[in-house]
Amino acid sequence: MCKKATATKKKMTQLFKIYWPDNGGGIANVMESIADGCASCRQEIIVCQDSRKKKSADHTYHGVPVRRSRQLFTIASTPVSPWFLFDVKKRTKDSDFVICHFPYPMIDLAVLLGWYHGRLIVWWHCGMEKYRRLVPFYRPLVMHTLKKADRIFVSSKGNLVHCAMLHPFRDKCTVIPFSVSDAYLQKGKAFVETQQQRQSGKETSILFIGRLVWYKGCDVLMKAFAKMKTKNCRLVLVGEGPLEQELKTLAARLAPGRVEFAGRVSEQEKMKRLEACDFLVLPSVSRAEAFGLVQIEAMAFGKPVINTKLPSGVPYVSVDGVTGRTVRAGHVRALADAMDVLAQDDALRREYGRNAWERVNREYTREVMVKRYERAFEELV
Repeated sequence: MCKKATATKKKMTQLFKIYWPDNGGGIANVMESIADGCASCRQEIIVCQDSRKKKSADHTYHGVPVRRSRQLFTIASTPVSPWFLFDVKKRTKDSDFVICHFPYPMIDLAVLLGWYHGRLIVWWHCGMEKYRRLVPFYRPLVMHTLKKADRIFVSSKGNLVHCAMLHPFRDKCTVIPFSVSDAYLQKGKAFVETQQQRQSGKETSILFIGRLVWYKGCDVLMKAFAKMKTKNCRLVLVGEGPLEQELKTLAARLAPGRVEFAGRVSEQEKMKRLEACDFLVLPSVSRAEAFGLVQIEAMAFGKPVINTKLPSGVPYVSVDGVTGRTVRAGHVRALADAMDVLAQDDALRREYGRNAWERVNREYTREVMVKRYERAFEELV
């Protein structure tokens, strides 16, 4: 689509609640990938302003115009902003494609009001688990948006199979897995090519990266870590969130002196942590974890992954018995056993790591992702 768009300069507008540099995460990474991959199109991104700032503002991020709409307040992690609605109505008048990154209820309200222009594309990042209390009210809005959509993108076959809300619209769903950034691939390649065999007796470093929130399952991870038979291990948690103090208290009681809370770190520091670890654990307990982007970031560094058997895309990314281990979500003993296996078996860890690196370079590069959504866009032109 982007190659054809060069002559006609088609415009693509992306909508969500947050974007770099104020706030980021997996969805922001996808938005950036689209903007980079379709650089020949006219681009614009509309998101909400930081809650501490009182006025809407325009700026550019890596050459892409970004409109930040003023917000009134936040409820259930959702910025409420009538200015966002007006900006979508005004700024999509010349758009050929409007990409709505789900979930964000203000987008669904704009669709309901008809305050958008262009072919409507919904990128379904996760289900409605994060909006559990609002589901009775929010579900009708979501179904209306899905009905109006010209195309729906999902990040994995698992999300399509397990999400009942998508089943009536399967004929317009396209699976487009997320990608790892080029920086991770380049740094990871250099690391994999030069890494040396692990020294005997070295402390095993187990890594978690993510928000310290309920659905990430860090309490389960902490309890499993304490039950491991292998004691020459250290658990490192990278990230911050509302459960931080509760988890620190749990760590002090169950594994004193063996758990490090690194807090929020830069991308460069995160890559150093991935280099230093022996394997990554993603212990999520809810399908609110729809993909687990950190899995492919770890795999880019040739690291095995322990994930959980969720009805989402998570176990489709790192494959059980190939690139790591998959255990039952919320099961402390099963997670402890899986961590013991990887901590004690250097050869198995190297095998999984090699498979992980090959898989990410085959399936989850930005080039592969861009080609997939280019084909999807071309079908709409």
